[in-house]
Amino acid sequence: MKIESVEFAFIKAFKTLRFDLERTSVLIGQNDHGKSSILKAIDIVLNQLDEETLKLGALHPDLAERLLPMFPVGPQARRITLNYGDGGVRKQLYVTVRADLTFTVLEKITRNAKTTRTALDVLKKLREKNRFVLIPALRDASSVQFQELFSRMLREHGLSKMIPQKAGGTPKEYRTLKEIRDRITDTIKPYVNEALLPRIQKNFGFSTQHKLGLKFNVDVKQIGEWILNNLSLGFQLTDDENVTLALSEAGSGIQSGVLLALHRLEQSAAENPDVQFILAVEEPEAFLHPQKQKELYQNVRTAQSENLRIIVTTHSPYIVAETPFTRLGLVRKEGTYSALHIPDVKTPRDAQTFDAYSSEVNNLLFFADKVVLVEGESDQRVIKLLLEKKLGPQAHRISVVSAAGNKNFSPFLRMIRAWNTANIPHMVVTDFDSLIANADRPILRGAKDAGYSHTSLSTVTATIDTALDKTEAEFTAAATASEKYFKDAGLNVFVFTSDLEFSLITDHNKGAVAKILTTECPTKNDYSNGYSLIDLKKNIGSKGVPLNGLADPKFKKPYIHSKIADTIDLKHAHKDLERLLELIEKL
Repeated sequence: MKIESVEFAFIKAFKTLRFDLERTSVLIGQNDHGKSSILKAIDIVLNQLDEETLKLGALHPDLAERLLPMFPVGPQARRITLNYGDGGVRKQLYVTVRADLTFTVLEKITRNAKTTRTALDVLKKLREKNRFVLIPALRDASSVQFQELFSRMLREHGLSKMIPQKAGGTPKEYRTLKEIRDRITDTIKPYVNEALLPRIQKNFGFSTQHKLGLKFNVDVKQIGEWILNNLSLGFQLTDDENVTLALSEAGSGIQSGVLLALHRLEQSAAENPDVQFILAVEEPEAFLHPQKQKELYQNVRTAQSENLRIIVTTHSPYIVAETPFTRLGLVRKEGTYSALHIPDVKTPRDAQTFDAYSSEVNNLLFFADKVVLVEGESDQRVIKLLLEKKLGPQAHRISVVSAAGNKNFSPFLRMIRAWNTANIPHMVVTDFDSLIANADRPILRGAKDAGYSHTSLSTVTATIDTALDKTEAEFTAAATASEKYFKDAGLNVFVFTSDLEFSLITDHNKGAVAKILTTECPTKNDYSNGYSLIDLKKNIGSKGVPLNGLADPKFKKPYIHSKIADTIDLKHAHKDLERLLELIEKL
């Protein structure tokens, strides 16, 4: 009876939701968008509906607060559905919550139905066969919950090994505990016999047949309990083990890691192959150094097995980068309502391609309000710098992703398109040469390969070809026509009238650029004398469109382009840059 997925209808901020436990292992999204609500709702159904609550059929207000919708619902059912397999047959169990905090547990939905005994038996079996443990983001070694967990593990992996549970051989640890008890008895009895018993005997008032004596009423198990109750975790600071640092005094990240380790130990999945263990961890990266985040997460992923599933919520770009593209779930709130989005991957080949890009792209796609795809490193550096000039700190909400060439946009576009339900705002920024026939029109081919095409293709290519060897005005008109073509095909594309480098220099920053090139020139040329605006453009990387016949650039280096971009006053920037920044802002 393995739970395969969970569905919500009007639970918390979700109108509808389907969470596939076998498909999605990492939940991402901004704060307060609903990641934790998913896990807490599952925890309530699988752990917190105790016998008394099930018998009464009414929720405690604290539990109800974690389930009831945050918006007006009306007569619609507020329901959690557990989809599970039973002997090869797919079945459902429905937990429906009413506004008055009463609830029903049913195998079938019918009008005015009441909880049935068989449905409660099914819920009990599902709990037995699906052990769900939720580990909250705040983890403290001094908390009661931590101490209780540590105590359970001490008993299971300490006391239970020392105290024989049935007839048979006696462990040496048990004999050691017995010796401790006997030594305590031998030490204490003579002292008390001498100090106390004669005084009691003297004040007795009459004689007794036998002398008073002491009996040390402590069995070996009690000695073991006493020892375990006074053990605490810490870190050995010296080789002789005499100096330790209490775990509660260690860093929060270390405390969090120990707690996770204890929970994983408690699962015992390998010893219970017929039970599905689900360990849900909120923000496993909490307080951890980035390298430790990667190390911990890799260890967690490796620990997963056929009957142990680990689900995490995270804000860590390092964890998201290490997660296969197809295993991510994006929780996003639009207005009042939240939704869980998962990628729609059409083919196994696509899954392999997307997973191959995961480490480079995942965090850039999902930790941003907007995504801008560019050809290369220069474009990436310059556009990020200009966005910071224009938007200030809010520029960090925009990811600028390098495709490493104008022929490589297709996989990135297909990755974003796989998340089409999430409506991630995105656009492509490319140079004019990616449109021309001599370069095999890579942006047009890439967009088509990603599923973006329009019937006006032949018209726009004719416009592009006609603009070649003409003035900048014709290039601007052709770039605008191509952008409209892409827009009609459903894709936002910005086309430079030449290339990014062409737009970096204007008469306003020409002098500052000349100083940069003079400083960077290995032959010590003075670029402030005898070099026109066009000369400077060709030296930093214009490909000759619309400045045909230019020589190979001497300063086509991303760090130089960044230094030049830093000299740009946006009030006097090239019109291409003005248009680009405006489009990104409106995206």
